[in-house]
Amino acid sequence: MHFHFCSSNHDLTGKGTLYDMFCWFRAGLLELGHKVTISQNAVDPSAINIFWENFYPDMGKIIQRTKITYGIITTELPDGHGFNWRRERTWLYRWQGFPEVAKNASFIWTMIEQTIPFYSQFCPTAFVELGFSKLLIPKISHVKPDIDFSFFGLRTPYRIEITEQLKKYAKVVWPEHFLSHVEVAQLISRTKIGLSFKQSPEWPIPSPTRLGRFLMAKRGIVLEETPIMTKQSQLVPKIPANSSFIDFALSRLNNDWKQDAEHAFNAYQSTLPMKNIMEEVIEKTISHINTNSVNQNKPRRIKLSLALPKVIDTISFSKRKQYNIIYYNEKYYAVNQSLGEINFLAGDDALKEKYADRVLIRSSLKTLYSDLNPLPTEYKATSSNP
Repeated sequence: MHFHFCSSNHDLTGKGTLYDMFCWFRAGLLELGHKVTISQNAVDPSAINIFWENFYPDMGKIIQRTKITYGIITTELPDGHGFNWRRERTWLYRWQGFPEVAKNASFIWTMIEQTIPFYSQFCPTAFVELGFSKLLIPKISHVKPDIDFSFFGLRTPYRIEITEQLKKYAKVVWPEHFLSHVEVAQLISRTKIGLSFKQSPEWPIPSPTRLGRFLMAKRGIVLEETPIMTKQSQLVPKIPANSSFIDFALSRLNNDWKQDAEHAFNAYQSTLPMKNIMEEVIEKTISHINTNSVNQNKPRRIKLSLALPKVIDTISFSKRKQYNIIYYNEKYYAVNQSLGEINFLAGDDALKEKYADRVLIRSSLKTLYSDLNPLPTEYKATSSNP
């Protein structure tokens, strides 16, 4: 079978963070003899397509028009009224948009096992644990790592507090910018012990990609306890009762962390082969799909833009003529601010018909600015092409 992963519904940062997970899926599927491809902006009607959850209202209609066969990888925790107890507008939109896409999906692969009852109401669902594959063994490895502890991930007050305390006793590196897949590998290769924090106080499982990368690199791990310990996380020593995170981390550093890491690597290899995991997942979720119908007389890839519009500039002519300059689907829009939110997913023709000259659409930023003339004399362009 041919599996095609598509990240068109994520921004550039999102696409980057998902690449680690893609590598795990690709490894397991390749070891089973399947074909695996990926695109940031196109689907493949001749393949079984796979999206990562991040859907907004009307995205389901756009995907459905392509007539592709597709499944969804879910990484978020449904709480009954949204995802992850987040109630910001964008998260509520994601909660609203998800069922529109999920109702036509052929399968769901979830990264959190206890979410299976929720997701299985839409289609066949299976839990995927990230296992061992020789294809994932890092090519970069320092024999004598010079960093005691490292972490890569979102900055939160709690995480900052812990790392600042740890810095008093050891060398701790936590890059402030987003790291690429290769940069993460370079950081891990220089690290003795990786830190693994929960995503939030309520988060039920450790990060499978972070934990997996340290395991594959034969590095020590200090794992924060979570309500649910996966098979992957059970390979790593736990913080003893009544012991602080700092004390446990330092004890791991001062003991033979290399031996522990080697033991965990060997156990990972013998107990959680990614090939076997994906074989079981496919049996549970893909076996019902008529693959012959997927591959017959279908065209090549179809470009599909599902990324959200991005405001890159504002221009003010007067109180009544103030514009947001928006980049979306490789085009530039000047939208009169009096319109408030508009639905870009409706398409350019619908926007022109509904809003006339209050929305200007051009293929280049230079042309858009030119057609907005005369610009205010005090205006200085500060925007750039995303």
